[in-house]
Amino acid sequence: MKRNSAAALVALAVCSAWLLAGCEGLRFVQAAEEAKDFHPRSVGVLPADVGIYKDAGGRIDDIITEVLSGTKWYAAVIGGAEIRKRIDADEELRKSVDVYLAKLRELNFSDPELCKVIAEFCGIEAVLIPTVDVWEYTMLGGDKVARVGLSMRLVDTKTGKTMWRAGHQVTEEYRFLKPELAAMGRAMVRKMVDRMPH
Repeated sequence: MKRNSAAALVALAVCSAWLLAGCEGLRFVQAAEEAKDFHPRSVGVLPADVGIYKDAGGRIDDIITEVLSGTKWYAAVIGGAEIRKRIDADEELRKSVDVYLAKLRELNFSDPELCKVIAEFCGIEAVLIPTVDVWEYTMLGGDKVARVGLSMRLVDTKTGKTMWRAGHQVTEEYRFLKPELAAMGRAMVRKMVDRMPH
């Protein structure tokens, strides 16, 4: 009887470890076949599309820029705040980014000519396009939860080809002290960037 109990405990521990390891991955990751040979020296982070989650505006751009800069993979990382300044200062860049993102969103088409315009204005070889999927405190099944979700797309500005896409979401229950959404976002961005071609 003791032998069966020990075997059952070992089997339970192995299954639990396996399940937990599976939970450590991202919600989705997709890389182009050419991504293994894609090594940009510079990357620009477009200001994140935050949708209804206005509290994430600016914060998530800073987090992504800090995480990318911390990797030391790139000679230059142009953050969302800097690109926003350039967009506000130049009408041609603003139109190019607006039309590019509209085509990407509505037609799932990454326009190579508009990518080249963005690359020239920003001095980048790749552009990272983040979207905030969720950034909130809410109730879920009667429990208080903090939720942060993000999708990112890395595009080669020479060709307009999407080299990598990923999405992830984390949810944390709490009773009294709210988890900091920015801290949750930072941990999630690190996990996502670890899977990004460089």
